[in-house]
Amino acid sequence: MTSREKIGWLGRYGREKARARLLAQEVEALRAEAARAREALGPGARTPQLEQAGAELEEARRRLDAQAARCLSLRRQTVWAISRLDDERQREVLLRRFVQGQSLQQVADALGVVVRRVEQLQTAGLRTLQPAPATVRKSRAAARKRKEEESR
Repeated sequence: MTSREKIGWLGRYGREKARARLLAQEVEALRAEAARAREALGPGARTPQLEQAGAELEEARRRLDAQAARCLSLRRQTVWAISRLDDERQREVLLRRFVQGQSLQQVADALGVVVRRVEQLQTAGLRTLQPAPATVRKSRAAARKRKEEESR
């Protein structure tokens, strides 16, 4: 696995976390819309539009729950792989970059080093990082499936 592929593998958690945030925003917007409709129609009112809004809200909540479970699984895989690195500084850099989502500058500031040193530690950590083979196969298959679904 190349460093570029490892960066892609490590970046899965951040990408899926961003998707979860979007889904959470969608759930909140649908909840607010349903609440406004209930308020406008009065208590106990039932209309096809209100029923549809409720169904959409439940579907969005279901998708959010599934996404949250996926995020948790990816986070565990990512932390597990990073935790296996021998060098503490490399672990710290990779955790901050790929789990906490910090920029190179933020990591440099937190560690009290220059950005170039963070880049060096990240490169060295990526070189020795060994994701679990099963997770790599699964992530490649999931990426292919997602691309197929998006192209439809």
